[in-house]
Amino acid sequence: MERQRLMVGYDLCADYSQISYYNTEKEEPDSVNFDGQNEIPTVLCRLFSNGEWLAGQQALKAAEAGNGVLVRDFIVRIADDPMVDVAGERMEKAGLIGIFFQKTLKALETVCEGAEVGFITITMEDVDLAAADALKRAAASMGIGAQLLALESHRLSYEYYALSQRRELWTHDVGLFEYDRRGLRYHHLSVSWKHHPPVVTAETTVLNQYLDGHELADPVPPEMDRQFLEAIKEVSARRMISTYYLIGEGFSGAESGKSWMNLSLKQLCAMKRHVFAGQNLYARGACYHSFDQGSFGRKPGFIAANAGLLTKDIYLRSVHKHAPQKLILAAAGTPWYSAVSRKAIIIDGQEQLMIRMRDPLTNFEQTAVMTLDALPQRPPKTTKLLIETSFQSETDCHIRVTDMGFGEIFAATGKVWEMHFDIGEASEVSGQSAKEAVIEATIPQEVFPLDMKMSGTRIFSLEELCWYLSKNVYITTYDLFDEKMFFWMDKITGSHSLALALFNYKSAGKPLKEIVRLLLNAVDYLDNGEIARIYNKLTEMEHQNPLEQMRLAADNYNRYGHYMAALKNYHHVVYQMTHDYDSEMTRQFKADTWHNMGMVFLRLHNIKCAAECMKRAFELVKTQDFLAPYMYVLELLGDHEKILTLIRQEDIPTDISDAVLNRYKEAEHLCEHSEENRKIQDGLTLGNGQTTAKYWDFVRDYLNRQKKNYDLT
Repeated sequence: MERQRLMVGYDLCADYSQISYYNTEKEEPDSVNFDGQNEIPTVLCRLFSNGEWLAGQQALKAAEAGNGVLVRDFIVRIADDPMVDVAGERMEKAGLIGIFFQKTLKALETVCEGAEVGFITITMEDVDLAAADALKRAAASMGIGAQLLALESHRLSYEYYALSQRRELWTHDVGLFEYDRRGLRYHHLSVSWKHHPPVVTAETTVLNQYLDGHELADPVPPEMDRQFLEAIKEVSARRMISTYYLIGEGFSGAESGKSWMNLSLKQLCAMKRHVFAGQNLYARGACYHSFDQGSFGRKPGFIAANAGLLTKDIYLRSVHKHAPQKLILAAAGTPWYSAVSRKAIIIDGQEQLMIRMRDPLTNFEQTAVMTLDALPQRPPKTTKLLIETSFQSETDCHIRVTDMGFGEIFAATGKVWEMHFDIGEASEVSGQSAKEAVIEATIPQEVFPLDMKMSGTRIFSLEELCWYLSKNVYITTYDLFDEKMFFWMDKITGSHSLALALFNYKSAGKPLKEIVRLLLNAVDYLDNGEIARIYNKLTEMEHQNPLEQMRLAADNYNRYGHYMAALKNYHHVVYQMTHDYDSEMTRQFKADTWHNMGMVFLRLHNIKCAAECMKRAFELVKTQDFLAPYMYVLELLGDHEKILTLIRQEDIPTDISDAVLNRYKEAEHLCEHSEENRKIQDGLTLGNGQTTAKYWDFVRDYLNRQKKNYDLT
């Protein structure tokens, strides 16, 4: 039975933490109890007896009983001190946070047996790089990867909560009072409906001059009520506010009507304003975020424009389904400490990347140019780059680009380009430069190749598969689209829908050209013109007679070194074209067949048979294209008498025969001084009349390489 995957919000605070999950039946978050409580003390206790860890209320009880050492404050000041003392042992705070998560998230099983995290948003009062890194490592220790995790401040969780409520609750601005032993604070959300979606800005006002928290130890309700009333008047002056929220220890009991508030509560409710009190707003706001991101990957119904959030979309121009698209590297409204992305692209002739920045509020656009100096020289669309984006602050963007090559077809160099720039100071550029758009590439879920039987090429991505098909149209057959390919496409590349569609096409008996076109159109790699050319070639192949198809198969075996299989097909073609298909096949077709078969014999070092094939080809079509190979083979045999006879009988001009033989001598010279020949000669001299171990190693290696030419697959 499949385990239920929950969308989780986790409010991690120095004193108490809370967990919520999205209840799909209620269509809203629900709190999760841990040891019967919603508020979990953020403490750990390591038992003296066995070193086991306890969390929350259990930890407090064990420490009070003297059964273990209590650990507090492991989520605060992580940047200043990433370690904490545990009974004389220094431990990483990230590790302790991981233990706390592991213990407390077991409470999800009270929601549903066997439930697991489908997506989790962790919210804290403030998040910096050190805290973000610690939280990511803590989550990773539980098997929660970056794709299932989001981090945000209390301010953003408050926005998610407030703006996930009914629309009438945020028609105007929204206010949040937070009151605890640190004092009174007010968080105001300004909602601007001039944009779509609406833009929300947040500001915080400290109101400790009215209530500083000390009065909670010895409360005087009338005085607290009066002071709070004055605070309300200060922050609400000249503002249209739809809803107030009250959270924190100071407002405990307000939700049940039992609190010290009297005049202040009337002021809050004036003008038909809505007022809500509770203690789990941040956890529920984080849960709404998880529901958006984890369930649908959808954007919120608002744009947040707060301090700590990116104010611009960082993107590259790209192509998707043959239409212009934006490849987002970092989205506006994202906390800068969470704006980390890894994207793969394929470039087509570019020597630089145009990184664009757009303010969604003003549509003002700027650019930063990243030059890819000393870029490896490869054919078009065969350079794949990994782009990693991160931020050191709200404006300091870091781009790192790594050359990934193109699988094993064009090996990666690992070359790296890096760039830092301020997104607020980039230059303004209008229009689109030539060769700016890139191709968004897939990143396989696993590094596992798809083996192409004919060529021996190993394919690692869908883009490589499209390139392979474009270069090998004539060896593309139904057999290529087999169960192995569908499994690779589904499990390795994660393209389940595409694998299923191709399987259904083949099961329905669709023509090969339609199956190929479906694949090429589904992958953003080849353009419409390139796809049309492949489709037309496959259409031509459909109308070939069986003999032409057999010759094509033989040519492909020849091309990829399967020489015995090629000869088997060529012999069949030769027999048929001289018997059943004699009148249908042209002299050119027959000459090409004899010539290609001769090339196979040459590669198998059977020069005598090669000469006979080249002779038949020349006798059919007496052009220089067939004369030269015939003369080359005769020269290899050392049969100069036949060469002279051929020249006299065919009345070949001296300048042509001399040119042919001169090209042979030039090739012979190049071969004699080639690296491969040097290795062979060095190997032969290893023996020096003796059978040394190095000599036999050379012989075995040479024979193994030659055996590949006799592959019968």
